[in-house]
Amino acid sequence: MTDSLVLSDPGVVWTLTLNRQESRNAMSGSMVAELTERFAAAASDPECRAVVLAGAGADFCSGADVGELLRVRDGTGTIEFGQTFETLLRAMEAHPRPVIGGARGAALGAGCQLLLACDLAVVAKDAKIGIPSARLGLVIPFENVQRLVIGVGPKRAAEMLEAGRVLSGTEAVEWGLANRAVPTGEVVAAAAEMAERVAGLAPLSVRASKRGIREVIHGLSQDGRARSRGERDFDVLAAEALGSGDLREGLTAFIERRKPQFRGR
Repeated sequence: MTDSLVLSDPGVVWTLTLNRQESRNAMSGSMVAELTERFAAAASDPECRAVVLAGAGADFCSGADVGELLRVRDGTGTIEFGQTFETLLRAMEAHPRPVIGGARGAALGAGCQLLLACDLAVVAKDAKIGIPSARLGLVIPFENVQRLVIGVGPKRAAEMLEAGRVLSGTEAVEWGLANRAVPTGEVVAAAAEMAERVAGLAPLSVRASKRGIREVIHGLSQDGRARSRGERDFDVLAAEALGSGDLREGLTAFIERRKPQFRGR
C-alpha cells in the first residue's frame, strides 16, 4: 500500500484513510484503483464487519486531481477517471459490510460522491460539501446524478449541480447527505464509534439490511432498465461538455486560482 492510502489495524473495523495532504486528498487515478482493491480485500476478510473511510489532515477529499485531468487535452482523461471512479462507488455500495464516511474540511466533487456511496456518514459541522462541477465545466456521470437526486431530491440536487451550492456539515445532515454533524476534532472518533456499534450487531442482519436498502435505491434508479432516450440525450450533452474548450478553461482557471471565462463552446 502506498502512502496515499493508509490502512489502520484491520480487524473487525477496517479504517481506510486518504493521505495526499499536499493536494487536500484529491483523488488520482492510482488512488482510485488502490482504494477499489482495499474495499475488495475488506469484503473477502471474514473478520471485517465495517469499514471507515476518512481523510488525513484537514480535509476529507477535495475532488479529483485536476492537474492529472488537465494533462489530457481532449477530455478523455476526465471520461476515463469517471469510469474508474464509478467502479469504486459501485464497489462501496455493493460491499457486504457497511461503509462509514468521516468527513472534515472539504468533501467536494469526488469527495461528496464518496459520501453519497457510504451507508452512514459523520461530518464536521463546518465541513464544505458539494459537487461544484459547473464551476469547472465538468459533467458528472449519470449514475452520480441519480445518487444525488435520490439522496436529496431533485430541487436540492439542482441547487447543488446547477447553482454550485456548497453545504456546511450541519446543512448536509438537514439535506440527508449525512447522519451526524460534530465538531471538527471529533469526526474520526465519531465515525469509529459508529463503526464499532455496527460491528457489535448481528452480522447477517446488518448485511441483509444493507442489501435491502441498496435494492430499494436501485429500484428508484435506472439500474437494470433499458436506457431511456433522456439518458442517451444526457450522454450526448455530457460528451459535448467534456470535449469543450470550457472544460480546459475551467480546469486551468482552478489551477491558476482565477475566475474562469466560459464561452459555451
